Amino acid sequence: MPKRFGLLFLWFPSTILFLLLALFYFYTYSHPLILGSKTSSKVAYEITEPKDLESQVLGVEITDKRPFVVADFLKSTPLESYSSYIVEVSDKYDIDYRLIPSIAMKESGGGRAAPTDSFNAWGFENGRTRWGSWEEAIDNVGKTLKNRYIDRGLTTPDLMMPVYAPPAMENGGGWARAINNYFHKMEKFLKSI
Repeated sequence: MPKRFGLLFLWFPSTILFLLLALFYFYTYSHPLILGSKTSSKVAYEITEPKDLESQVLGVEITDKRPFVVADFLKSTPLESYSSYIVEVSDKYDIDYRLIPSIAMKESGGGRAAPTDSFNAWGFENGRTRWGSWEEAIDNVGKTLKNRYIDRGLTTPDLMMPVYAPPAMENGGGWARAINNYFHKMEKFLKSI
């Protein structure tokens, strides 16, 4: 009987000690940094599902959501990674940030159907215009839209269509409807984020 009592005596404290260590271990790793603890070298952080666009970047408030709108609109196209630049160029030439991506989407599916190595997603000169890079193309398109259209009072897709896409006039104005539809799509996304 004394041997069994001795084993029971050792088992009981061992179990309590094991449970305390397990509890300490669980607490330490569920709370990455315990102040004053020398056993944890982890940095305190918390991973949570972002509630909105502002909380996706830690410590940075995103005030201009337009590049995210353009990136979403141009998803899986050659122009997707140029979304911020498109917004920058739009601001530089004081044109609606939705115009450059909308025309690119209408004319070439965002560059997918652009002539090889032309960087001409906007159908300039029926696709004959060639640029050396997407950046050069985006800047030239923005400048052209400003000088040849916006500055001449052609400020909406409906007003631009007779000059930019004359054949669309004969086909019931589908070009302007498509551009306006893209504008609405981007605006709706902007309001949702």
